[in-house]
Amino acid sequence: MYFFLVAFAILGAGLKYIDDAFDEKIFNKRIAYAVAPLLGVLWAYTMFIDAASATILLAILLGVLLKGKIDNYAHFMGMTVVIAGVIVLGIQLLIIPLIVLTLAALFDEVGNDFIDKRHYIHGNNVLKKFVGYFFDQRWLTKVIILSLALANVIPIYFFLAMLLFDGAYILMRGYSQFKLRKLEAMENKNIIKA
Repeated sequence: MYFFLVAFAILGAGLKYIDDAFDEKIFNKRIAYAVAPLLGVLWAYTMFIDAASATILLAILLGVLLKGKIDNYAHFMGMTVVIAGVIVLGIQLLIIPLIVLTLAALFDEVGNDFIDKRHYIHGNNVLKKFVGYFFDQRWLTKVIILSLALANVIPIYFFLAMLLFDGAYILMRGYSQFKLRKLEAMENKNIIKA
């Protein structure tokens, strides 16, 4: 159980590090390239040792792949390692939960993109704020995981693992935004001095 909690947190933080190295240009791309295959190995191993873990992690991967979010070479390298691991190791999957979770992950990604474009989180409308928070935190996937756990399809600690995955992702996003604001402040200071 503890392995999954730590592994999911590392995977969530690592994904956001790679995202922001390429999308926001905040972190070092060379480090992102080095981290990506290591994350792929951890992702594949975490899938190999448990069918529920494999189902959740493959659903996340398929959701972002279907939404077109594998958009840089580092993510592609990591995904290649995961897929190779799935093929070579013959990973066990829960097929019906995989389909449901993949759809949930895809809808979370679609919803996340939608609220980003509409500024739902910062509005005054309570319903819009709820929808914004729900998709910003990708809660649909977590609700499905919780439902599967309550139905005794998967162990309940995978719900906690998913909370840690997203929590680490959000913490890395916060750190990235902090670094971005710091860089912008330094650039503004240099402009004023010039």
